[in-house]
Amino acid sequence: MSDSAEIPTTEASVPVPAPTVEVESTKVEETAPEAKTEVAAADANAAADVKTDASKEEEKAKILKQVEFYFSDSNLPTDKFMSELVARSKGGFVPIAKISSFKRMRDFKDMNLIVEALRGSQSLLEVNEDGTMVRRKTTFVPAKDHFQRTIYAKGFGDETPSTQLELEQYFSSLGNVKVVRMRRNNDTGAFKGSVFVEYATLDEANKIASSKLEYNGKELLVMSKTAYCDMKAKELGLDPNDIRTRSKNKGFSNENNKRPREEETPETLDDLKNKVIKLTGLSRGEKFGLGDLKEALSKEFRHGYIHWPKDSGEIQIQIKGGDKDAAQVVADLKAKDFEFNSIKPELDVVSEEETKKFFDEKTAWIARSSQNNRGGRGGRGGRGGRGGRGGRGGDRKKIRTED
Repeated sequence: MSDSAEIPTTEASVPVPAPTVEVESTKVEETAPEAKTEVAAADANAAADVKTDASKEEEKAKILKQVEFYFSDSNLPTDKFMSELVARSKGGFVPIAKISSFKRMRDFKDMNLIVEALRGSQSLLEVNEDGTMVRRKTTFVPAKDHFQRTIYAKGFGDETPSTQLELEQYFSSLGNVKVVRMRRNNDTGAFKGSVFVEYATLDEANKIASSKLEYNGKELLVMSKTAYCDMKAKELGLDPNDIRTRSKNKGFSNENNKRPREEETPETLDDLKNKVIKLTGLSRGEKFGLGDLKEALSKEFRHGYIHWPKDSGEIQIQIKGGDKDAAQVVADLKAKDFEFNSIKPELDVVSEEETKKFFDEKTAWIARSSQNNRGGRGGRGGRGGRGGRGGRGGDRKKIRTED
């Protein structure tokens, strides 16, 4: 019989029971609800720690990028405030507390995190041992060709809080950007819809200056900064060769377009009527003073003499120019929720009696400054502070023409 033959069965046949296989029983213990909660909480905390670490690293990267920009070869030639701050510091060290008070640093509140971020600088910055000061590792040597590596672009819309960042991202997508400077009206500080963009290499700048660019669906007017200055020189009837020899961004105008100095004629009390405002609730601090206030106000309106007595919380400010009076400036500042050093001061127009006192104080200050100049010590401007040293960052020395 072959192996494949079937074996016949009968009713009398006894079934053969299947072999029994013993399987080890495993008892699964159910985790108590409290334990499940503890495990879930631990997992959530671990995820939060990872997220927190990631956000801290991202914040540190932003801090380092911003501070390295302040000390960069691209910023120092045009940033009068920062360059003077570095020049008069001992050994090149600048207080980190001072840097942290700058406008684009005020979102970063953790001083320890700021110091940690700056210590991470690979080649540009170094922090002192106690973490209070920062400086460049190498001496600043102005680049000779940054003017040629800069392009001019026009055709941008109104400014929003994110415009600077958006423009930096846009031009960085085209090449290695050193700095994007939004051009502003000298009198009002309003964005003019045009920028100067410095690139790392001359080849990049030339390539982009000769390209057709679009931003938000609109074609931009683009050219090299040299071509822009030549164009403006021709409009003003100036010699292009003379313009090209002027340093970086010092600005130019012909005699007919020069804005007359308001100090050429003696100022009277009538000139100050409805031209003085007061801010109440501010005080000088370790991180800020008169120079910082001037910088903040310069972005809002043209101002003149500022009276800020020592240890006083009231500041009186003269408005320059004929385009705005005190009431309008106060209204504009209130509409913008104006802040200085994270404080919203009370804003008001001074009374006639206060205007008279302000005029007397300014006249006395001018007399003192004149006497100091004759004595060879020189006047620094402003009263009771560190003097006016110009604004920080951006395109402070401007070509004084309209687009």
